[in-house]
Amino acid sequence: MSGTIPSERAVDMAVSREGESVIVTLTGLSQRDQQIEYELELTGGSNSRHRGKTGLQANQKAVLSTMRMTVGADWCVTARITEQDGRSYEYSEGPCA
Repeated sequence: MSGTIPSERAVDMAVSREGESVIVTLTGLSQRDQQIEYELELTGGSNSRHRGKTGLQANQKAVLSTMRMTVGADWCVTARITEQDGRSYEYSEGPCA
């Protein structure tokens, strides 16, 4: 995904590879103060899930979660985000996405 956060979404997901590892970072940047909930799931050689709820301050960039996992050729990462107003969206990346 892109390294920039679309203005209509408060959270973005970035995925990179380093050798056999996948690194996933969720970054928040909201145009207004708000609470968000997120679930980040990374599957590959094993499964890992991180859930969180946090407040974002307007125009303050924040790293919400970073996950790193050794994976094979078949891996997926999915992030589900729900913003305070109830709007939700999902990011998916990887060969099995």
